[in-house]
Parts: sequence; structure tokens; C-alpha cells
Amino acid sequence: MNSVTIEPTKFVDVRTGGETFGYRIFDNYDCYYNNTLESIPDDNLELLKIVCENETDGILSMIDFITENEKGVEIGGVWYDFDEIKHIL
Repeated sequence: MNSVTIEPTKFVDVRTGGETFGYRIFDNYDCYYNNTLESIPDDNLELLKIVCENETDGILSMIDFITENEKGVEIGGVWYDFDEIKHIL
């Protein structure tokens, strides 16, 4: 069964040490990332709102999968049932 995971992530350039912030989103079939955030929100549901605002087709298709199938999602190691997140989607 397919499930979507969103991981808040600090990206570090191994050559320069430069840091950027964002998230990784992945399921059993694909993975995407965004490293353009100024900071990572402490609240997982706030992060989900940011992910839903992304205009990348692959990321939007994962959000559509969650919505169309009324699936929950794991965000930052915490599971959220569909009823807990549907107001954001």
C-alpha cells in the first residue's frame, strides 16, 4: 500500500558547508524535495500547508493522491490521519 512521507530537512552542501532548509516528500514510487525555505516551521501541519502551496507537478500529484484516496501522511516522524489534515488539503 502506497503512503506519503514528508520530512523537514536541513540540506548541507558537503563541499562548501552552505545550508538550506526545506523538506523531502516521498512515497513508494517517487521522491521530490524543496530546499528554498528560509526556515523550517516547528509545527508539522504548518509544514504541510507550505508543501500544499508548492507548484511542482510531482509534489502536487502526491498531495492529490492523499486527497483523492483520503490517506493519512507521516510528517516529521508523526502520523496524521486524513481527518486531521483534510482541512489543509
